[in-house]
Amino acid sequence: MGGQQSAAKDAAGQGPGGDATSSSHGKGRVANNQVQLAVSPLGGVPGATAYHSSVIVNGDEYFFSDAGISFGSGLLSHKNPQNPDSKPEVFDMGMSPYTGTQMKAALERFFHSGTYDLLRKNCNSFSDCALFYLLHKRIDKKYRAMEKLGASAMGIVQAASGGQYQPNPKADGFDVEKVCEEIDPDKVWKTPGQATGGATVTSAEAMRAARLARLGGPAGGGYAAEGQPAAAASQPQPNTAS
Repeated sequence: MGGQQSAAKDAAGQGPGGDATSSSHGKGRVANNQVQLAVSPLGGVPGATAYHSSVIVNGDEYFFSDAGISFGSGLLSHKNPQNPDSKPEVFDMGMSPYTGTQMKAALERFFHSGTYDLLRKNCNSFSDCALFYLLHKRIDKKYRAMEKLGASAMGIVQAASGGQYQPNPKADGFDVEKVCEEIDPDKVWKTPGQATGGATVTSAEAMRAARLARLGGPAGGGYAAEGQPAAAASQPQPNTAS
């Protein structure tokens, strides 16, 4: 695959991953998908090195650019014409119960084409979210040092780039933490008593009834759609017979 394999380094707790995988992650699923992180240094400014990263699942590379989420083989996103002999460092991150296809489908709505921003929404933002979805791990903070600097001193970064960096308005409001919270495949296990619409229930039967009520099912309670009263014709009519 190219690049240095660093499984031992990661196992020793010195690799690029953050929090360890939750023991309940993907509960009931077999973790048989190999996940790796590929990282290449790009340069940077004093005090912050810029990196390009991508996530590899079962040999297929996934990365984010202005074209959106792309995937392929051979770590093509790390090819640098200006330094053709450079190779990315590849870290073994663990085994996931989720495939690359499932991860891509979960993240696509947050990483549309045209929304890339060099500092606020870049390849490392995607890798961070992808690792969280697959393993409940986070990318090492050092790989996002440039983004952190940009968030606190964007004017300095713009000046250092000679004006080449301009914020992308389509990336406004993007928040990695919010995305991770939204895509967490285990969030249903974290709040098992929370039914659709915010009603607290105490059993699977009660949760089903609450959801049917929101959808106008047999336990509907007079609601044909979320937040909308059922048609008047479906309501009992008064008996006017004399």
